[in-house]
Amino acid sequence: MKKIKVFLGIALILLTVSGCGPKPEPAPDNSSPHGEATAKADAANKTEAAGTSITAVSDEKNHSLHSGERFVKNGDILIYAGENSNIYLVNTATNENRLLVECDRPQKLYFDGTYIYYMPYYQMGRGIYRASLTGEVQKICEKSSIQLWLTDDKIYFTDQIGFDSINGTPQGNLCSMDKDGSNIKVLIKNVKNYFTIQDEWIYYTDLNSRGLYRAQLDGSDRRMLASGRTYIYTFADGYGVYVDYAAGETFHLINAQTGEDAVLGQFGACRRLNGETYVKTRQKDANGVPSMTEWSVLRINEKTGKAEKLSSLKMSDVGIDMIQYVHGNWVYLYSTGVGSRQGQGAYRVKLSSDVYEAEPVVGQYLYYLDGYGFFINKDQDGRQTGFSRIDLTTKEITTWPLQ
Repeated sequence: MKKIKVFLGIALILLTVSGCGPKPEPAPDNSSPHGEATAKADAANKTEAAGTSITAVSDEKNHSLHSGERFVKNGDILIYAGENSNIYLVNTATNENRLLVECDRPQKLYFDGTYIYYMPYYQMGRGIYRASLTGEVQKICEKSSIQLWLTDDKIYFTDQIGFDSINGTPQGNLCSMDKDGSNIKVLIKNVKNYFTIQDEWIYYTDLNSRGLYRAQLDGSDRRMLASGRTYIYTFADGYGVYVDYAAGETFHLINAQTGEDAVLGQFGACRRLNGETYVKTRQKDANGVPSMTEWSVLRINEKTGKAEKLSSLKMSDVGIDMIQYVHGNWVYLYSTGVGSRQGQGAYRVKLSSDVYEAEPVVGQYLYYLDGYGFFINKDQDGRQTGFSRIDLTTKEITTWPLQ
């Protein structure tokens, strides 16, 4: 959960902030961008906080099918990966928390309500696995992958053929298969980094040109959307956010229909949360120079296709701490405890305020979903003892002891 990558040198620190390249992961593969691009969420409730409208919607299905985190949820069933190994199941209706699958360092979890799909770390094992809610495990595919994308009847994945030697991102052929592992088809050869799907379109980076492309779900009708050395974060409602490393790690907002392409800023991170797209970046001035003192928190208005500024966070206050969630009038961050006044753990900062106000949440790494944070409990020796949920509004904590 708190696997910290310490980077030396200013350039590598900025890569850590960006969320690109080697992912900054206090917990393994927490912030991979591919899982954040989703279709419309199920329902929406608007709340007004200090004049800022914040959407709070259920991301449960999209999160579990696409995000590839080490925590997934479907109804009363929570599935999470332990600190270093094994997969556990929490049933909130019966208050049970038990070991489900014994395995060595599962990398990412996906859950469709019936089966859990997972992969081992690429350096430690091969294949794609499927586990039932009673713990039966099948290896449904011999091929290695670092990303899955589940639909009702298909799994889209990258047939992994190594990593980029510079920033550690994956490369291989983009494939589909039935959910039992049969009927494997190669859709697009030689893709780079992660991919994302919206409606009938796959968005991906071409391995050779490094350009941003779009293709239909069967791999046909391929078209370049942007050139450069691109890295995809999200596509939703016809708009996408990507980073161009060839232009100094510049964040872009692109209209997939019209091709309109706007620069958002330099360096930072992007998260798809509660049916909204948020970007933390260093905005540029009229001369094209990025801010050296502030991070801007932007939200993409998917009706206008414009980025709206919600807040500024001073670098002297938050440093390189990672934005992870937005809820109510708060932006949630995680501090590694290195070079930060916050100490290690989750904390939050007021969005609509000229005065820096930070509150600690818990001294743990949190997985966020639908207004809650979820985390693993440990004893003083670091042994796992349970799984907890904190209500981000009331800060009430519910715990399920490990049985």
